[in-house]
Amino acid sequence: MKRERIISSDGDLEFSVEIWINDQSRLHDYGIPRSAWFRAIRLMKKYGSEKTLDELDRRALAAFERGNERMSYRLRDLMVAIHAMEEDEVMPNDRVH
Repeated sequence: MKRERIISSDGDLEFSVEIWINDQSRLHDYGIPRSAWFRAIRLMKKYGSEKTLDELDRRALAAFERGNERMSYRLRDLMVAIHAMEEDEVMPNDRVH
């Protein structure tokens, strides 16, 4: 497995992307904890993806504004999980037949 990290700064913001290259076909977890995936599924089933994403975004911004970055990141992880489940995007190291 090869891992590469790209970091870029723009003023007060820092962007970071991590790339994993692996020849094995496996599920992509995007670095999100397993519990977040299951929580995202429960929220989507209960409220639908659009309503859940809107509410998570609102709460993540409010948490960040309060200075609670950890909670903001956790809520954003849920959003990433929901987007990943909704998209049928082929990843670079997926085997396509």
